[in-house]
Amino acid sequence: MSIRLSCPSCNHGFVLPALPEHRRATCPRCGDVFPIRTYTEVPDEAAPADTSAPAKVVDIRPRWPRRLLIAGAAALLLALVGATWVVYDIGRGMRNMDDPPGVARPEPETATELTALRYLRGNANIVFAIRPEPVIAYAERTKQQPGDVLKRSGLPDGLGGAVEQLGVPLAQVDHLAGGLELGEGDDALRLTLVLVLKQPPADEDTFLSKLKARPVAGKRDRYEVAVGRFGLLLARVSPTVWAFGLDEKDFTAIETGEPRPAAAAQFRGDDRSGLRGMIRAVPADAAVWVAADDDRDWTQKPALKLFGSAPEVKKWLTAVKDGRGGALSVRLGEQPQVQLRVRAVDDATAERVRAYFAARAGELPSARSGGEGALAEFDSPFNADTGRLLQRFLADASR
Repeated sequence: MSIRLSCPSCNHGFVLPALPEHRRATCPRCGDVFPIRTYTEVPDEAAPADTSAPAKVVDIRPRWPRRLLIAGAAALLLALVGATWVVYDIGRGMRNMDDPPGVARPEPETATELTALRYLRGNANIVFAIRPEPVIAYAERTKQQPGDVLKRSGLPDGLGGAVEQLGVPLAQVDHLAGGLELGEGDDALRLTLVLVLKQPPADEDTFLSKLKARPVAGKRDRYEVAVGRFGLLLARVSPTVWAFGLDEKDFTAIETGEPRPAAAAQFRGDDRSGLRGMIRAVPADAAVWVAADDDRDWTQKPALKLFGSAPEVKKWLTAVKDGRGGALSVRLGEQPQVQLRVRAVDDATAERVRAYFAARAGELPSARSGGEGALAEFDSPFNADTGRLLQRFLADASR
C-alpha cells in the first residue's frame, strides 16, 4: 500500500511507495525534509478516487514524548519568574565569601551579539542564554564545581545533562542559547537550542556517536539524535555551531553558507520594544539570562493551559497574568548583580509594579528601581538577601 503525503512547507502533495523506516520524507518540489506525522493510504496503482470507500488516514504522531516536551516548554516560560530560585541558591553560596583582589574577568560579549541568537526562529517569544565562562570564574572564586553552580542555579536538568552527554568540557562551550515559541495550532510549540563551541570537537565522529546520531537521508548535515529521553533533529551549521530542534521548522533561521543577519534582528520589536528590546536590555556580561515578550495573554497559551490545573503551575501563571514581557539576568562579576525588567499589560499596572519595586528597593542597600510607561525595573547588588526578596516578589505577584 502506497502513502500520500503533503509537504508542510509548500503544501505539495506526493506519493511514496511505502512508509520509510525512518519516517521522514523529502518533498520533490521544494526539497524540504520533514517527519511523517500523518499520511493517507492509497492503492499501489493509480486509480480514480472511490468516494464510497474513503481512504484510511493514519496518525503516527508520538503522544507521550510530545507532552513531555510541552512540559519542558512550560518550564522554560516559567523560568522568567522561576529564575528567582537561581539567584536565591547562588546567593546562599556567597555567604562568608571574600573575593580575592585583582581577579581577571573574561571580556564580556554584548548579549544581542551572541552568535547563537542568529539561528533562532524570529517568531520565538522566549529566549535564554548561558555563558559558562563567568560561571567557571565564579565557581573558582567560591571554591565550587561549575557543574554544581549550574545545578544549584535551578536550570532545567536536561540542559546540563545534554552538555555532559556530548562529552564537551564546559570550558570549551562559548555559550548555549535557546528560543521557544508558544503559539497556536501546528506552532503551539517550537523549540530551537544552539550550542556554540570555542573550537571544534576533537573528534566529530565521537561527538555524534554520543548523541546516537543517524544521518537524515537527502539532507546534508542533518541528523536524528537522542538527547536524554528525547529524539531531536540536529543541524551542523559549522564545526563550532550545532543546533537542535523538534523538526525542520525549527531551523528556518539557519541558512548555511549565507551571510548571517545581525544577531537578534529577526525578533519582534525594535531596540526599545518587543522581544528584541528585552534582549537588548540584558547586561553585556550576564552569565545567565532569560527574556520573554508577547502581546497576548500568556495564560491562554495552549501549551500552558494543558498544565494550568497543577497547583505549582497555577501559582506561576497567576504571577504572569498581568504581564506581557520581562527579562531576568544574573551577573557573576566581582560585584554580582541581578536585574529584573517587567512589561505590564498596561501603564496603570506598571505604575503599581514600580511602586512595589520602589518600596522593596528601600529594603536593600544600593538597590534601584525605575521604569516608565508599561515598564518597571529593579536592579540590585546580588546576595542571599536579594534572592529572598525576589522570591517575595513572586509570592506577592501570585496573590
